[in-house]
Amino acid sequence: MAKVRSNNKYKEKTEIKKDDKQMTERFFTVKSLSYVILIAIFLFSFYIRGITPIKTVFQQGIVGFAMDDSVFQMRLVENTIHFFPHRIFFDAFTRYPYGSQLSWGPLFDQMIAFFSLVAGFVSSGGMPAQTTVDTIGAFFPAVLGALVVFPVFFIGRELIDNKAGLIGAFLIAILPGQFLSRSVLGFTDHHVAEVFFTTLMMMFFIMAIKKSENITFDHWLNRDWAALKIPVIYSLLAGISFGTYLLIWTTGVFFAVVFGIFMVVQYIIDHFKGKSTEYLGVVGIIAYFTAMLMVIPYVELSNGFNAFYYSMLHLAVTGGLAVVFAFMSLVSREMNKREYKGYHYLIFVLVAIFMGLILMKILTPGLYDGTVGRLDYLFGGLSGGGLTIAEASPISYAAAVGNFGYNYILSYIALLLLCYYAIKKSKAEYTLLVIWSVFVLGIMLAQNRFTYYYAVNIAILSGVLGSRFLDFADWKQFKSNDILECLKKIRVQHILSLILVIAVTAFLPSGASPYQTTMDQAKWGAVSSGFYEWHDALTWMKDNTPQPDLPYYSIYEKPLPGQKYNYSKNDYGVMSWWDYGHIITYWGHRIPNANPFQAGIGGGANHAPGASTFLIAQTEDEANKILDDLGINGKPGARYVVSNAYMAYSIQPTIAEWDYTDQGYYEAVQTSQGTQYWPSTKYYNTMESKLHIFDTNGLRNYRLVHESTPNPYTSGGNEEKAYKSIYNTLNRASLIPVEDSGYAKIFEHVKGAKITGNAPPNTDITVTNTIQTNIGRTVQYKQVTSSNGTYELIVPYSTLGPISGETQFDTKPTGAYTVTAGNISKQVEISEKDVLEGGTINLDLV
Repeated sequence: MAKVRSNNKYKEKTEIKKDDKQMTERFFTVKSLSYVILIAIFLFSFYIRGITPIKTVFQQGIVGFAMDDSVFQMRLVENTIHFFPHRIFFDAFTRYPYGSQLSWGPLFDQMIAFFSLVAGFVSSGGMPAQTTVDTIGAFFPAVLGALVVFPVFFIGRELIDNKAGLIGAFLIAILPGQFLSRSVLGFTDHHVAEVFFTTLMMMFFIMAIKKSENITFDHWLNRDWAALKIPVIYSLLAGISFGTYLLIWTTGVFFAVVFGIFMVVQYIIDHFKGKSTEYLGVVGIIAYFTAMLMVIPYVELSNGFNAFYYSMLHLAVTGGLAVVFAFMSLVSREMNKREYKGYHYLIFVLVAIFMGLILMKILTPGLYDGTVGRLDYLFGGLSGGGLTIAEASPISYAAAVGNFGYNYILSYIALLLLCYYAIKKSKAEYTLLVIWSVFVLGIMLAQNRFTYYYAVNIAILSGVLGSRFLDFADWKQFKSNDILECLKKIRVQHILSLILVIAVTAFLPSGASPYQTTMDQAKWGAVSSGFYEWHDALTWMKDNTPQPDLPYYSIYEKPLPGQKYNYSKNDYGVMSWWDYGHIITYWGHRIPNANPFQAGIGGGANHAPGASTFLIAQTEDEANKILDDLGINGKPGARYVVSNAYMAYSIQPTIAEWDYTDQGYYEAVQTSQGTQYWPSTKYYNTMESKLHIFDTNGLRNYRLVHESTPNPYTSGGNEEKAYKSIYNTLNRASLIPVEDSGYAKIFEHVKGAKITGNAPPNTDITVTNTIQTNIGRTVQYKQVTSSNGTYELIVPYSTLGPISGETQFDTKPTGAYTVTAGNISKQVEISEKDVLEGGTINLDLV
């Protein structure tokens, strides 16, 4: 018995050892190693995006969100938290006096709001703290940006092999440029979500197509669920990803065209090859119908066929193309049965497209204009002020190489290789990648903003090419799944070829590696020039100016098209350049007249009232008229004007370009250094110059109420002293201090107090005062008028300080006004009530 027990124990130990060995072999395989490397790449990508810039983004008790669209996304997130899951599609807290219909999809904001609510419930059982919302919002783009490595890897693996997937994943993790800048900590905008879900969508489409190759409609008719299960699951996942993408970016409906074009091309290729095309119909119908169901709840029929808002266009494209795919598959099926040639199907498709476009133009012109007629949005040129939108301009070769390195050139080679594969191997996934890449390349060449999209294609294409190069170096021999066996086969050529692939794909032509460039770029996060000065000024505005009646958190009722919003008499606008509208809303909790949706700019051929016409107005009276034209409820369209050094010293001609009046702002001047172009009299006469450069000196209805600290290291701020010196050179009679002033300044538009009385006729009447700003700077205020026996002066500053319920200004006169006529001088105090209501103060100078 003892011997039997001993043998049994030996057998048990042997079996345990075998199990351990099998377990070890399962875990230590080439496939498992690929996943380990992939997770390491993900963590590294997150480190670059989420950890490297953390000190920059989280400092001074402020979260450094990007100053344009990101802050507005956070405004929408906060509003969604209060009314979850509802997100507003019309915001009255921007573009006074109209409000703005929002074209952004709701899902990006809903996701951040959801995680914030969960975190708030877990931590306190209630609503999330502001710090919680800000932290989740700041990290969200970094997480999504890092997650992109996974669909990139699986696309590369499905197309070629693990090597292609890993090279692509590594590249998308380290590439500098726009994709990086839009996926770092604090760049809380939908761009990175667009990239993630389009890549995920394409991944599932490729998988669905590969899994469905042998599926026909007979499988449905015969209810062969075993054969249909996997293809249907992947098709559903493709549709869900597609629907998610549309719920993040409304205009993403244009990308439905990518898959639609692929389907048409692949139908033709398969038909010429004598293959069944029914699998394409199965994938397309399921995916597009699923996306349509996801979008339906947000569609407003009143939006017509507008691609920028959820409209009938989204239903027509998703549901309509699902029907088209079914029709094309049925026609192909019948033609194959009747043994028609491939060119017959090609003729049918071309005629069908041609007739379809004609019928669409005649029967549904709105649909035609919303699709074919809107291709200019992606590929068309811009005019007027639109030419000044940097991200909408075509990309140069140098900029493309700066974003992608040598991979930009390699992508063209990879596209040619994939075209060869698509034709020779007749693999639908190759066709899809080619069409997807060519489409994104085309829109990037037209508008450089889409560089962040093409980064994914660059990574995948470079991965494909890199993998094929490694195969030429005999990497194909590593077919075994046993790591140890593969390690034994490594030779010098394998190491050298890998080094060469890394050297070519991971270095820029300048010699710097994308990694180093990426780290240098990432460390700043989304914090841009002048961030803290703007935050200081607008936080002051929120706390020290009258609060509007309009609730900051609300679901607002959209007015009828073309009508103004029903604001109360206590609501008002804040005038500034459109770049800064969102930070006025988010930090200042005030309603800007113009915003980064390029709304409220005005100008154009008709010189419509708006930000451009106001800021370049050559006289105060002209500026006042523009505000009156924008006004409602018997009040001007703006109570405050907000400016920064960039507006004053860098972009005035750009502002004028929106009004088609950008000539004459600089003039040639002969200097000891040769011919130079200096700001002209026209430049210094603009309302922007009168406010920001001259600090309202001589103005009647505008006063400086607060300024931030100076920042001479910003764009614009670094030009301030030079522009003031030039002015003094050109105007010796009225010198201004050559000094750095506040980077961001807040001005108030007031009626002004009238000082009037008798005075010697034909005499100049002068009023002066010294204005001290909140940072200790002094401004000499002076205004001159003439007397015909009586005089009238209108002054904007109160000498007696602020009053309750009105602007609590911290920039004010140091004493009473001095009014002088000849050798007669008298002083007068002005109350805030008189300044605001246009009160009259009598002061005789006789």
